[in-house]
Amino acid sequence: MDKSNPYASPRSDVTRPAPTAVDSTSPFDPNGRFTRLSWLAWSLVLGFVGSVVVAALVVILGLLGLVAMPQPDAAPNAAVPIVGMIAMGIPYLIMAVLGVILTIRRFHDINASGWWCLMFIVPLANLIAFLVLLFKRGDDAANRFGPPRPTASWEQVVGIIYIVLIVLGFVGGIIAAITMPALVDYQAHGMH
Repeated sequence: MDKSNPYASPRSDVTRPAPTAVDSTSPFDPNGRFTRLSWLAWSLVLGFVGSVVVAALVVILGLLGLVAMPQPDAAPNAAVPIVGMIAMGIPYLIMAVLGVILTIRRFHDINASGWWCLMFIVPLANLIAFLVLLFKRGDDAANRFGPPRPTASWEQVVGIIYIVLIVLGFVGGIIAAITMPALVDYQAHGMH
């Protein structure tokens, strides 16, 4: 049909693929998606930052006298004052909420509802859920939760570091389980 005909029906080129969209949401927006390495990287960063914040808070509250460490000879009711408990609870609550958001994004990447995060409060089911999120590849194309999110290079590096730490922890646990009975026996009987 002639392009100069104003009465012609509109046409589009259906042979050209549609441009691929990418997830550009904030990492702390539960509506997006996270690849395996992005999820691991942000989880490790969150854990590290949270640990530093809590340690700094313990030092600050201790210096201010708001955290009272019970002494062995102290009365049974000598505990952390309520102000210290509230101040210590706030970072943990923030870390828990952010951790859930990161995990929701990871479930979205495998085209699963974020409600599957509730598996993390059930013993043994939490291990299964972690392994699924660790090993299951996300959808390459857009799914019902949106387009895929590209993994930044720093997320790849930090995610791989986290995987190495997980493997080292697992191997260290096995070594400890094997050597612990010998250590206990050695301490009980001494050298003869």
